[in-house]
Amino acid sequence: MEFPVKEYIYNNRIYNLSAEAVGVVKGEKHFPVFEGNQIFKPLSKSKPFTTPMYAYSEVFWSHVIDKYFMAAPVYQLALCRGYEAGQPKYHDYGTTVPVIYDEGQKLKNLLEFFRSNPDKHVDIDNYINYCMMFYDYTDIFMSDFFKEHEGVACDLARHVLVSVLKGDQNYHYENVAFICDEDDRIIKLAPMIDHEFSTYFMFPDNLKEHFYWLNELEKSISGENVPEEDYDKYKNPEEKQLAIKSATALNKNLMYIKEHFPEVVNEFVGNMEKLKLDMESKPEDFYIIENSAYPKVANSFMYIVGKARFKDKDENKAKEYEKIYCDMDERIDFEFISKLIVAEIKKNIDLIAEVLS
Repeated sequence: MEFPVKEYIYNNRIYNLSAEAVGVVKGEKHFPVFEGNQIFKPLSKSKPFTTPMYAYSEVFWSHVIDKYFMAAPVYQLALCRGYEAGQPKYHDYGTTVPVIYDEGQKLKNLLEFFRSNPDKHVDIDNYINYCMMFYDYTDIFMSDFFKEHEGVACDLARHVLVSVLKGDQNYHYENVAFICDEDDRIIKLAPMIDHEFSTYFMFPDNLKEHFYWLNELEKSISGENVPEEDYDKYKNPEEKQLAIKSATALNKNLMYIKEHFPEVVNEFVGNMEKLKLDMESKPEDFYIIENSAYPKVANSFMYIVGKARFKDKDENKAKEYEKIYCDMDERIDFEFISKLIVAEIKKNIDLIAEVLS
């Protein structure tokens, strides 16, 4: 896959898409919008484990999802000159993607929806957003709204299945949204966006970490019992319990969808098989070709500096971390990583198909 880079100049933006991030972590996001209703989505300096491969992941999966599974906004690699100078928390490289709703419409994510529409099945007050966790959607499917709106529930089932395939380590309730009109009436489920936390694209500079998280993905898909002591490394008790739930969450999602949405499952498995056949017959069509105009080094731990500087507001600590992490940049081996990605996706297609059979 060869992805061109779209170049923008920040001062040439039409407007800023400004919205409060409604979720567990509050914040303002100001992303520039350019001609053609294209949003520039920058890579963050403080988001865990961020590398340029996050952007390649968004572009790769948007193409795959749109071709094999369902209509989805297609991402492009992008540079936005002058953005980092105005917004130092972000890089001036990332992706661009079309705005997914029309004038007079807005988005409402699942967290917002269940806060304003409490449901006995969904314990939304105790929902916690952690990166690198898998989320159990069975309670969401059991809610009155999704029970009463079969078509929307089927769409959500499709989205959850695809999120499992792409190994999304961050597919939480704030990543799923409805498109609503100005009067807050739900029109439909918004198309899938945000594909950066795909396991296959993570840690291109640290294979030990890469394989650890790939193993966590495969364990959660298969649903094997995991001893609690395996998660003693989590010193925060709340985080440890989330990790234990995460260890089997994907299998629970798959088994629930298998039982309640058999037609969606048959469609999804058929589409996975088409993808696998194409990967086997022409694997080079799925290899990521390096774009010389785009950053080509990875440092999965540099975010620790950004977290100290921009979230903790501790410049002294940031400078200390810079001494530790700044020299850890690794040149991305696109040929090796591409072959690895294709092999891992094919392996998990077989694993998911087995669970759903």
